[in-house]
Amino acid sequence: MVHVDGSVATDFDCTGFNLLVEEMQIQGFSEEEIRGIMGENMKQFLLNNLP
Repeated sequence: MVHVDGSVATDFDCTGFNLLVEEMQIQGFSEEEIRGIMGENMKQFLLNNLP
């Protein structure tokens, strides 16, 4: 469903992100790896490739 402001309703939310981060830490992921997985990679890609 697309709203008047252009936002989109989804079944996905971020309430469990802290659990993902905690498990990645337990599994030995570095802080840099976790930041990349949680969105830093996409942010950098967009900043580098959009006008």
